Amino acid sequence: MRPKLSRAYLALIVLLLIGQFILRAHNITELPAFVDEYSHIRRARIVYDFDTNPARYSHGKLLLYYWLGLFRPFDPAGLMVARTANALFTLLGGAALAAVARDLFGRRAMIPALAFYALVPYAVFFDRMALADPFAGALAALAAWASLRLVRRPTAERGLWAGLVLAFAPLAKLTTAPVVALPLIGVLLFGPDRPPGRTGADLRAWIGAIWQRNREAWIAAGAVFGVVWGAVLIAALANRLAGDTPLLIDAHLIENEAGSLLDKVELFLERGPLLISPALAWLLVGMIPLLLWRCPRGGLYALVWLLLIWVPIVALIVTVQSRYLMAGVPALAVVFGGGIAAAGDVLGDLAARLSASISHTRAAQVATSALAVIVLVPWAVGFALPFNVDAMTDPAALNLPDKDQYDYFRGSFNTWGIKQGLDYLRANGERFDGIVPAVGVFLHCGTLTLHLTDDFAWNCMDPYDFMPDKRLPADLSEWYVLMDGLQRWPFVYLLTEYTDRIPLDAPPADPPLAWDLVYSFAHPHGGRTVAVWRVAAE
Repeated sequence: MRPKLSRAYLALIVLLLIGQFILRAHNITELPAFVDEYSHIRRARIVYDFDTNPARYSHGKLLLYYWLGLFRPFDPAGLMVARTANALFTLLGGAALAAVARDLFGRRAMIPALAFYALVPYAVFFDRMALADPFAGALAALAAWASLRLVRRPTAERGLWAGLVLAFAPLAKLTTAPVVALPLIGVLLFGPDRPPGRTGADLRAWIGAIWQRNREAWIAAGAVFGVVWGAVLIAALANRLAGDTPLLIDAHLIENEAGSLLDKVELFLERGPLLISPALAWLLVGMIPLLLWRCPRGGLYALVWLLLIWVPIVALIVTVQSRYLMAGVPALAVVFGGGIAAAGDVLGDLAARLSASISHTRAAQVATSALAVIVLVPWAVGFALPFNVDAMTDPAALNLPDKDQYDYFRGSFNTWGIKQGLDYLRANGERFDGIVPAVGVFLHCGTLTLHLTDDFAWNCMDPYDFMPDKRLPADLSEWYVLMDGLQRWPFVYLLTEYTDRIPLDAPPADPPLAWDLVYSFAHPHGGRTVAVWRVAAE
């Protein structure tokens, strides 16, 4: 039986989990909303209505909608509620990865692994958003832990639990589907049965022994997995028979041509220095040989878990985005914790050889703790915490990979400028009967509703209103939200990112309107400008 953790050790784990949550939940709406968050929140609002087949809008992330929907993320606090719900769920992922680190490398690996995950900017930035990847990563960590428990004691009860989380991980995001191989990987690495020879008979006997030992547990796991995914597939079939197209996966993400693989690998390698730090990224690479030398089976399990998530993404996805890789960060944290423990083990060997009065166990414990402090404290002070403080207080100051800067700062997929413009009008806008009359013209109208409150009489239009070309009219008289607003109110506030149509220094003379620029905000890192105009009929 594994010895119990001391109260001090448990207290440190609890403090790390509390710190992890604070870093993810404090000022959680400081970063303006991202378009995918709106999509997830919109589906979470309807998933419990049970009047629409969920296969119609699954997009390979169905379980996320049910999790967020539990917290009722309705306006005006919907963004805060959904993001906090995601941050809360990552605590399960943190606890699970600590348990995996203990089972693979001993309890000395728990604290370094959990501290890495609690602090690493890669996790902090994305765990603060209502995205599927952190949620799926936490479930993948639970699946890795359940698979290990199943190998150590393959009972029907553990099989049921493992089958459930193995079914839930790809249901949270389909790109984590390869983790269903972890129970088999665990049996091959840690199972008591070993192939006695190389003949066909020996191989058959080995497979038979594995089946006999794990049969009951695997049948239970397979039954639960089959029930969960059977229900999903039945829903998809019913949707198909009703004449709709079930959206179980975003097919547009899949790569059609393999020629860009080297480019994607290059983009993948760019993430480490910016979201982990150059020094720690290289340290993690250097830990792998040490880990495989000192703990070959545990190291292989952690690396296979990581590769099962990362390799298909890099190989198949059109554009490798940082958030897609987020589901593998718990596995990376386990690699880090195992590497620190392995290095401490080497130093413990050295100390025990140099002095007979020093026990290897005690020396390894002291060395592991010292290494964790030596590595984590300078990294936290010099890199991780400054990044995390900016994430909570000044996200525009963050240095992210170029694609992330476009998605979350420069481009039209986020609500920079919109959030600030609405805040300005909420504080300074003229009102009629307590309401600010405002309209918007943006590429994505839905996302900005995450920042709306009851202060506004609001309407919005985007290029998708003008089918089939999806082109915004150059003639402002066709901007119906503006024209309708001016018929209803003496003036309206127009918020728009189309400053090419309405230049800040020269608003159009046709149609004849009175234009007054009251506020503007440029997206960070050289992005487009959002303007707020007070518009009245002349």
